[in-house]
This record gives sequence, C-alpha cells and structure tokens, in this order.
Amino acid sequence: MKSRWLQIIWKTQDILEAWNEYLKHNDHKNKIIQQTKCAHFRTQMHELSKALKLIWCFAKWARIESQLSKKLSQFLSLKRSNIDHMTTTFKKKIKILQEKFFLLSSQVNVSDIAESFISLTVSFNSRITEDEVKQTIRWVKADKALNTLDISNRALQASLAELISVLTSLFNACVIHKYHLKQFKKTQTIVLCKLKKSDYINSKTYRLIALLNIMSKVLKLIMIKRLSDIVETHCMLSNAQMRARCKQFVILTLDLLVDQVHTVWDCEIKYVIFMLSLNVVKAFNWVSHVRLLHMLKMKRTSSYIIEWTRSFLKNRETSLIFDEQTSDMREINADILQRFLISSILFLFFNASLIKKCEALKIKIEVLDFVNNINILVYDRFTEEICRTLSKAHNVCAKWACTHDATFASEKYKLTHFTRKSKRFNMMTSI
Repeated sequence: MKSRWLQIIWKTQDILEAWNEYLKHNDHKNKIIQQTKCAHFRTQMHELSKALKLIWCFAKWARIESQLSKKLSQFLSLKRSNIDHMTTTFKKKIKILQEKFFLLSSQVNVSDIAESFISLTVSFNSRITEDEVKQTIRWVKADKALNTLDISNRALQASLAELISVLTSLFNACVIHKYHLKQFKKTQTIVLCKLKKSDYINSKTYRLIALLNIMSKVLKLIMIKRLSDIVETHCMLSNAQMRARCKQFVILTLDLLVDQVHTVWDCEIKYVIFMLSLNVVKAFNWVSHVRLLHMLKMKRTSSYIIEWTRSFLKNRETSLIFDEQTSDMREINADILQRFLISSILFLFFNASLIKKCEALKIKIEVLDFVNNINILVYDRFTEEICRTLSKAHNVCAKWACTHDATFASEKYKLTHFTRKSKRFNMMTSI
C-alpha cells in the first residue's frame, strides 16, 4: 500500500525522492512475495513427501497436466432470462451473448443539436515521432495474450529497431488522413464466467475479455496521450470529472470527497450533507456517436481527433470465443466499448453537458463524476431543503437521460448521510 501511495505522489507532484522511495519499497515488497511463495511451496512439498501415494500423483501432474494450457469455461446450457427456455447449440448461444453484450442502440433524437461552426479550435500536432512510438510500445506489457494477428507484444518489442520507421509512417498516415484502419477494428472476444455466482445458466453471469490488435492498441494509446494532454492544458473538462485523466486516481477522488465533507463540517453554521449516487445502465452501450462527436466539436477539439474518433467508432467487428469454438465476425456499431481505455475519456466528453447543468444550479451542491458513476453532494441546515435540492438535481439528470438515450439504474441509487450529530437533524426525510 505504501509503495502504491508513493507512486501516486510521484505522478502527481513529480518528486524524485518519492520515485526513489517507491522503487525501494517495491523491491522490498517483491522480495517478501517471492520468499512467501517459496516457503509455501516448500511446505507443500514437505507434506507431500510424507505420503507415498500423494507424491506419485504430484509427479504425474507435473509430467502431464502441468504442461497443458488451461481450458476455457464450458457452457452446458444458456438462456436470456429466468423465464426463457434453455439453449444448448453453439449458434443459439452466440445469438444470446451477442444480444447481451452488443445491443444495437435505438435511434436517438438529436434534433436539438444545431449546426455550429467553431472557427477557433485547439492546436494539434498531427505528427507522431519515433520516440513516441518507442515509448508506447515499451510501455505495453510484453507477455499479454496474443491478439488477432497472433503477434505477441514481446516479439514487437524485440523487432522494434527494424519496424520503428514503418510503424511511425503508418501511424502518421492514419492521423493525417483521419482514418482508423479496418484491420485495426477487428478484435476477438473471449467469454469468461464471473466468479462466485450461484448458477451460470443466465447470460448475466458472464463477462468479456477482448484480444486487441497490438498495433491498433499502440496507436490508441498515443491518441489517448495526445487527447489527455489537450484536455488538461486547455481545461476542456470539469474538475469534478475523474478517471481516465492525467494524475487522477481513485484514492485522490476519495481524498477530495473527504476534504469536501470536512470543509462543510468546519463551517460556523452546522450543516448536514446528503450524497445521491447514480449509475448509468450500460453506459458504454448506449452512447450516441452523433452527440459524442458534437461534444468534442463544442469543446474546440481539433478536427484530426474528431474525424479519427468518428472512423474509430464505425464498422467495428468482433468474434466470440467460448466452448473452444470461435464465432464468425460480427459488426458492432452501437457502443464505444467499455473494455477500451480510450472509451473512458470519450465518455467524459459525452456526459460533460450533464455535469455542467448540475453545477449551473447555483445552490449548495457539489458533483463528483467517475465516468458513469455520478455523485451529487448537497449540504444545508435542514434535511427537507436538501431533499428538495436533490429532487431538482435528479430532474436535471432525468431530462439529460431522455435526450441522450441513457438510463439510470434505480436499484443502484444510494443516498449517503454525512453528519457528526445525527440527532440534530431529521434523517428520516425522503426525496
């Protein structure tokens, strides 16, 4: 925990001493982990040596089964919901999983978006340097799962000297022509079981792991870095919007929340604080590309980024892998794909208008946005007034959801009270 905290201090404050301390504590942590693993292995071997039958079973496993790759989850049967019939064939299972994870978005009413011409846009250097490509490729973990090209990250890193000029030219062509290559849009998606579920008949008990094209991943990481730098330099997003931003961490978000609560508590007037937490259902599945691109344009983002993003979102294809079989490629045009790192920062642009509307209420209210989780803090001397304020803020969120084809999960609503003396306030007031 201390090494993680030192890493955050170094990233946020650029203190060299913190980086050196982080390396020192990280090495010490790795040594302790290695020693613990070694001691556990020796203990197991000692117990096995006491029983002749067990030692021969262990030898057989080491000789045969330990060399085999782990098998993927086997789906004996599957259904959409509790009232549907069971399906056992591979094609029917594919249809259920595709409907579950790759829903097509309904037609969103975008008539309120007026044609606008933004003459002044943020400057953007469209040229990608070889140093950028080298740094990004070396940053990617070497032994990740193979992608659609069956090229490992380690192989790309080993041949970097020979490929660097070709890759740099390719990425520059993509940015200059504002186009994301069709081959880069193809992915393979593995379906895995969620842990500790009572039954695995319902499709909700499964999750996805995407195997991405390594060169596409490198290009996206470069574009994320460029977009993040522009966002922070030109203050495009509200300070209330967290995650997927430079030097923004979960711990810092919690620190901000604690500081806000204590600031209100330390006032001369005794306030009580209510926090309403909202969660957007399947936020990434229902993003309107038209509204997202409009928000990028209204934030004066460069046309290079806007048009490249438009190309990146269109005509994506993926295949599902389960039951040791692979389905055919299927086009997925509906979402911005939650498993992609670039999706988080794009979603911050998508819901930027909601944060702006909540902050424009000009009442005793604070907003913390963690991608698709929105937390509204309201403080006052009377809980009845707080509930009326939260109702106004919730109405703003509901109107935004209607125009953006989004839905807030009512079953995930949470109302949290912050007070030092609960008996002083009417804590039973409801919204």
